[in-house]
Amino acid sequence: MMASKSMRWVWTAAFLFLTSCVSTFTPVNGDARFKGKTMAVVAGLPVEQNVQMAQAMSDSLRKNTRFQVMPHKQVAQTIAGYPVKIQGPWKSAYFEIEVDNSKTDIKKVKAIQQQLGVDYLFVLWTPSETVYNEKIHSLNVIGQMFENGKEVANSRFNATAGRTDCCLVPAPDSKDKSNAMKDTSDYVAKEIGEKTGMLKQ
Repeated sequence: MMASKSMRWVWTAAFLFLTSCVSTFTPVNGDARFKGKTMAVVAGLPVEQNVQMAQAMSDSLRKNTRFQVMPHKQVAQTIAGYPVKIQGPWKSAYFEIEVDNSKTDIKKVKAIQQQLGVDYLFVLWTPSETVYNEKIHSLNVIGQMFENGKEVANSRFNATAGRTDCCLVPAPDSKDKSNAMKDTSDYVAKEIGEKTGMLKQ
């Protein structure tokens, strides 16, 4: 029992971000001012973990920033057939994502943003997951934020769940992965708030 209490779950929010200088959110123009107020977060791939990531980010942005973020349930009700596939900004996505912004389906992005009627559309994709020693699961996430169909910022991070202190413990389950997504989303949302001047005080 004592051993199990000493085991620590390592998530990206507590591990990757605090042990490196990785930026998770980068405005295209560093000195650009974000004047819009409304935002929606959508999943770029029709898979469960991508939808969960978009839901977590939507909740975190509502909690940590002054953006008026459309509830994810409303997003799903507004976009027919949601989640729908939106080609994302990469050439390949295995252990690492090889970024290529020219690959993004801008036409579909514009159509979705018009449907939702928001100032900013934040599209998140989870094209791959890396598993280390069968115990640590790291979801690779890449995102782009758009204003009127034009990219104004991009984002890259990992939502990581797994135990590192014992080889006998089980792999993370769905609840552990969900918690990792929520913790990571909170971290990223705060950075978004800081860099756009919309962080809640």
